[in-house]
Amino acid sequence: MSGVVRLHRAVADALPRLAAAAAPREACGLLLGRRVGEALVLDGIAPSRNLAAAEDEFELDTALHLRLQRQTRAAAGVWHSHVSGRALPSARDARGAWDPALVWLITAAGETTAWMPEGEGQGFSPLRLEIG
Repeated sequence: MSGVVRLHRAVADALPRLAAAAAPREACGLLLGRRVGEALVLDGIAPSRNLAAAEDEFELDTALHLRLQRQTRAAAGVWHSHVSGRALPSARDARGAWDPALVWLITAAGETTAWMPEGEGQGFSPLRLEIG
């Protein structure tokens, strides 16, 4: 994907709150949005229960994804928090990037960053994130 990710202010403001509420576990969810020209506009979040056993991992609830599909709400991205460290993808994140069409947002220490998976296990490319 080329272009920019535009994150609505209300969603951007919610991400650090959701991360803090889940601590010491990682928070996670699916991002809702649509393409507008070259931009991906993210205007909603569907928080998910974190099904991972470890506090420093995340696993989305697949039932949430199915519910969104039944409601014809398109998941455009994946979001999760890093409890310690920075808002950068980890090697574990790269291994779990199952859908190269979904952008990834990561929140850590109050900062949110955007990433495009390059394929399962292949890492991520940074994306420009605009909030407004």
